[in-house]
Amino acid sequence: MLTKNKVTDLLLLLSLFCYGLDSYSVLGIPVSWVGLVAIFTIAIMRDYKILLNFNLYFLLALFLAPSFIDLIPLGIDGFDQNLLLRLFNIASFLVVIHFAMGYFKSNSNENFLNLLQKLILIFSIYAIYVYFAQIYDLPEVIRNRSNTGLLGDSLQTTFWQYEPHRAMGSFREPVLLSSMLLPLYLLYLFTAEKFNIVTVIVTSLAIGLTRSDLVRIYCLVLLLVLIINYFKRKIIHQAIFPILLILLFSLIGIKECDLNPQSEDCITSNIKSSSIEAVIFSDIGETLAIGSDRSNVVDYFIFSFKSLSPQGITNINSGFSNYLSQEIQQEMYFTNRSLPNYLLKRFEAKNFGTGNYSLLKYSPNVQNLFVNNALSLGAPFVAILFVIFMNFWISEKKDLNFYIFLCILLFFSITPIEEFNTFSALIIGAGYNMILKDKSNR
Repeated sequence: MLTKNKVTDLLLLLSLFCYGLDSYSVLGIPVSWVGLVAIFTIAIMRDYKILLNFNLYFLLALFLAPSFIDLIPLGIDGFDQNLLLRLFNIASFLVVIHFAMGYFKSNSNENFLNLLQKLILIFSIYAIYVYFAQIYDLPEVIRNRSNTGLLGDSLQTTFWQYEPHRAMGSFREPVLLSSMLLPLYLLYLFTAEKFNIVTVIVTSLAIGLTRSDLVRIYCLVLLLVLIINYFKRKIIHQAIFPILLILLFSLIGIKECDLNPQSEDCITSNIKSSSIEAVIFSDIGETLAIGSDRSNVVDYFIFSFKSLSPQGITNINSGFSNYLSQEIQQEMYFTNRSLPNYLLKRFEAKNFGTGNYSLLKYSPNVQNLFVNNALSLGAPFVAILFVIFMNFWISEKKDLNFYIFLCILLFFSITPIEEFNTFSALIIGAGYNMILKDKSNR
């Protein structure tokens, strides 16, 4: 019998399916946005009383007041598309997490879990197909959405000349695939009583083929938690094997031109095949190293957070750009001081987006959710986050489920998706009840 809750579960999974179609757009509208709006709509339709919740408006006012104060002199012209999207993401996150906390607490989650397993398997199978389709020039759905690179919009990258090929599935980047698929997979691994072996192997392979540093580091943290739990309780959790599989599959390092030297990309780039290295260990050190991009984000966070003042929800990337370009601007200043006058004449030209000087025009992304929101929302956000965490730490039992849920929160805090959205709200709310509170599946 099709009940109201089963219909809601089905609609939520269909919304997650749309969210997963990240690399496609219809009539200029990204399909993933449709999924995010659909989750928000379902939350409102199932619990319209959320809109009457005083705490919701209090948090919105507390977080967004600095941004609105900056917009008062600009009037209606200050509300551009970027700002409206960020406002929607913050508001919808609060609404959906409130809905998810109640919905997954009061209902049986068996049907949702069964649908989730099928959704994970579908995305994983498609990701593996696309992985080989890009190597062997097989047909795939046309990627008609621009990518979000470090220096703005660009074409989606599907070919790595001198690096191993990476799985990206229906997403614009491999790390975006893992940023969605891994939380869903963990929700399944730590709530299902018995695993579907096909789902475990296929999904672990799909996530591993992304070769994401984020996935590797995160899986190592999870592995450490499970090992500590084993020494405490002398019980091996069944999730340890899928996590080991992810790490194992992440070592697969097949280059497209080694496997298929006649591919269009290899011929166009004039790259010849070499000996095939199916497994690569050489980049493990790079995974553990913080790297210049990550260190720049950390340095910028420390530099900017000293004042604890909100920078506004649309100013972080431009501020990051100014921070990175300080050295370049100084270099240009001293260069110009030493040039003769006839070389100082300026001619209008186009910036082609090459080299470090592009930082003077484009705004790079911090690519970190916590850094982005801590700097944009300032001290109120950090203070509320600290209070919530301390309450959570004091009130909950410190068992394995507690630390696994804490790891899921950690994953969302360091994900390259810089904004809160309804997807993260749904998974956090579901994870809180299905992993931390509901012990029926374990």
